[in-house]
Amino acid sequence: MLTSLQREVLETLVSLYERHKRMIKSKEVAEALGKDEGTVRNVIMWLKSLGLVESRTGPAGGYMPTLKAYEVIGVQTPTLSHVTYGQVIVEKDGNQYRYAALDMEIMGIFGSDTMKAVVTVSGNIAPIEKGDLVRVESVPVRKFALEGRVEKVSREARQLMIVISKMTVIPNIKVNSLISRKLLTVRHDMTVREVAKFLYSHGIRGAPIVDDKNNIIGFITTTDISMLIARGEDLDATVDKYMRKTVFTINEDESIYEAMRYMDFNGVGRLVVIDYAGRPLGIITRTDILKALIAVK
Repeated sequence: MLTSLQREVLETLVSLYERHKRMIKSKEVAEALGKDEGTVRNVIMWLKSLGLVESRTGPAGGYMPTLKAYEVIGVQTPTLSHVTYGQVIVEKDGNQYRYAALDMEIMGIFGSDTMKAVVTVSGNIAPIEKGDLVRVESVPVRKFALEGRVEKVSREARQLMIVISKMTVIPNIKVNSLISRKLLTVRHDMTVREVAKFLYSHGIRGAPIVDDKNNIIGFITTTDISMLIARGEDLDATVDKYMRKTVFTINEDESIYEAMRYMDFNGVGRLVVIDYAGRPLGIITRTDILKALIAVK
């Protein structure tokens, strides 16, 4: 159950995202609500821990609502109001256009070198042109996805013909089922040298950094340490000086498909798994997911 402030921030974020179709800054949400940006940012980070918000760093970064957010606040986008199959996501000039996939037929699975899909969508497809990157995802369980480029557009029939470059079927496995080991953390006051020895002795490539109250405040990897060595940095300095301050998390009830998509979205290879109270439970990595997929019969 969201508090009134959390719901207000989430509804405003959804509204701004639907209006601008881009990542939204916390400052924009704060200005729309007439509230302090620091307060809004803290609320958004809490919503992120619940799997309701995604984030991206950098000049073009910001926040966007997840599909779960629409479900929680009981609002659907106009283009997703009659989803019967899944959703179509078109990438064009740095923007994303989302549509409901009402029907789809895949051709060329047998006896052809090229597989194609004809997808019927809802919504205004005027911006879509030949050559645009497109992804189709099943919505309710998100187990199926294909990627490719638009080959033909029928605006009258609202159909896209897609030349498929990749097609995957992902089993509906929860990330909490892949947490098999105790979460190892390092203290913020440990030196970089001590952390390097810790990671090596436990055979891990990264670990969250915690403060004196055991709250996660950062993350560091063996790659980060290698870069520090290459730059000649002081390895006897405390690790909080060099840690990554952004910690990417995922809720324990999310699927491995969502974990894969989130890793790809943020360009990371691991996520800290948390419960609904925001408490860390463990770490899931690309390798963990790969092993799970290989093991599926």
